[in-house]
This record gives sequence, C-alpha cells and structure tokens, in this order.
Amino acid sequence: MTSRRVTHKDVAERAGVSVATVSYVLNHGPRPVSPDTRARVEAAISELGYYPNEMARALRLQQSSTIGLIIPNIINPVFAEIAHELETACQKEGFLLLLCNSERKHEREQQLVQLLRAKQVDGVVIIPHCEPLALIDPLLQAQIPVVVLEHDLPGVHCIASDEVQGGFVATQQLIELGHRRIALIRRQPTSALSSRRYEGYRAALEAAGIPFAPALLVESLTTSQAAGAAAMQQLLALEEPPTAVFTHNDILAMGALHAIHRAGRNVPKDISVVGYDDISSAAYFSPPLTTIRSSRAEIGALAGRIILQLVQSKGEVPPQTITFPVELVDRSSTAPCSAQ
Repeated sequence: MTSRRVTHKDVAERAGVSVATVSYVLNHGPRPVSPDTRARVEAAISELGYYPNEMARALRLQQSSTIGLIIPNIINPVFAEIAHELETACQKEGFLLLLCNSERKHEREQQLVQLLRAKQVDGVVIIPHCEPLALIDPLLQAQIPVVVLEHDLPGVHCIASDEVQGGFVATQQLIELGHRRIALIRRQPTSALSSRRYEGYRAALEAAGIPFAPALLVESLTTSQAAGAAAMQQLLALEEPPTAVFTHNDILAMGALHAIHRAGRNVPKDISVVGYDDISSAAYFSPPLTTIRSSRAEIGALAGRIILQLVQSKGEVPPQTITFPVELVDRSSTAPCSAQ
C-alpha cells in the first residue's frame, strides 16, 4: 500500500487552523501568527512528518531556488575552492547548488547546459572549455542568467584573473635569478584566459632579450601529476635541458618535481620550478613550491553574489568582465641559476 503525501490541509486539520495559517507559518508571513498557534502548527508538522513540495513552490514562485555550476574537473583543488565559495554564497540565500563536472569535453558541456535548462535552474555559473558563446546561448535564449569564469566575452557577465600578468611575473622571477633556458609545461591551448599564461611567458622572455626556444615548450592534454612528470622527462632528455621550468599549474609542477628527483637532480640547485594557483598543498611540496597565487576564493564568492543578484533583481544589471590581480608566492623551489 502506497502512503499518501502529507499536505497543507492535513497539517491544518491536525493543528485546528486554516490552510492559510499553515502557509503563514511555513513562509514566515505575510500575516503574523501567534506563538501558541505557531507551536500547534509546528507540532502537527513534526507529528505528520510533513515537508514542503518544492516543485509546487517553484511553480508558484516561478523560481527553483537552484543554481547550476559547470566546472572542468571536480577534483582539481582550484575548481573545488571556487565551488565551495559559490555554494556558501548560495546557501546563505536559500539556494541549492547543482555541481556538474564537464571533464573538459565539449559534448558533455553541451549536455549539461541542456540538462540545467530543462531543470529550469535560476542561474548558471560556468567555466567553459571551448566555444563559450555558442555553449551558453541556449541558457541566454531561455533567459537564464549566466556568469562565465576564465573568459572575457562581450555582453556577458565574466570573472577572470590576470593570466597574462601571472605568466609574465612567474617567468620574470626566473629571469631575475639568472636563468636563460626556461621551459614551459602548459595545458593544450583552449579559448580560456588561462591559456594566456603562455603569452605572459613569451612577453617576459622578449622583454629580457631571450629568444624563444620551441624545444622548451611542452603541451599536455591533461593537467595531472602524471602529465607533469612525463613532460618533465621529455625536457630532461634534451641535449641541453632547461635550468628552470614554469608549469601551467601546481599539479603539473608536482609531477615535474617528482620527475626531477627520479632523475637524480635537485630542486632548486639544478633546476628551479615555478607553479601556478598556490593550491593548499603547494606550501608542503618538497621543496615548498614557488607559485603564482590567484584569487580563487574571491572569484567563487563574487560569482555567487553576481548570479544571485541577477536572479533576484528584476532590473537589468549591465554585463562586465571583472579581472582579479595575481601575485608571486616565493618559496624554496627557485634559486639563482648555477649553470652560468
């Protein structure tokens, strides 16, 4: 026998009040309810095991109180921190965050966008892998507010870090330590602003009068420790290996450190290493990693504030791209070049 769902009417009958009074208690208004009446309604709710029908509420309010988040990699500490701060912002306003992992696959991104649209989420925060404007178009057509991270798109609310400056500062640090053969382990280029770390790297070399050496650039399909180790092994096998390496992120740097140690070389005595992102474990690498710190927590919190503002505001909020600065965190994985 299937049990029937408990309704407002059942609670009202148990408490001896009107259905409207039950609604006032559940929604904290709009009319005041006496303490005694409220206590009877709450007791009836507890006895009957009543819980609100969120689907009905969503239809009534024309709001699902749900925000979608599409990120490239759910286990990457950078995206995890953004998700944590965004969820905190949503939770404070009574919104549920739906976390979606695209695995950097465009087809999966498209599927997730369509799924969130079908579920009528109130807003979406997304870090697209590629073709961002075409990807978010179904959401915009459905008048679902969107905040895009790691991109600068016309007519769209975007948040990013100054990735060109990050790549420049990381490379400049190594140049100032006397390094001239500076390698770069980068993720395979995409349309995201994070690919511009390469531009900063090239700009710093050019500013110092150091020719770009294609053999010192290694591209990786993924940003895992294994990929970092494989890329570093490729660099170490060169006839003239680099004296320093800048990696696209700290996870690749971790793999590079492992490969350097396995090859019997020392960091930073033989090779200096600079990472990117300053993930929480970077300070505990061996040696502690010099890296570029980006404002992940601030980006996640701001994304939450903007998407909720777009959802809750009936007026138009002019779209803009907000860019956060980056900074160098100098630790023990870099040292003056010993191969002068």
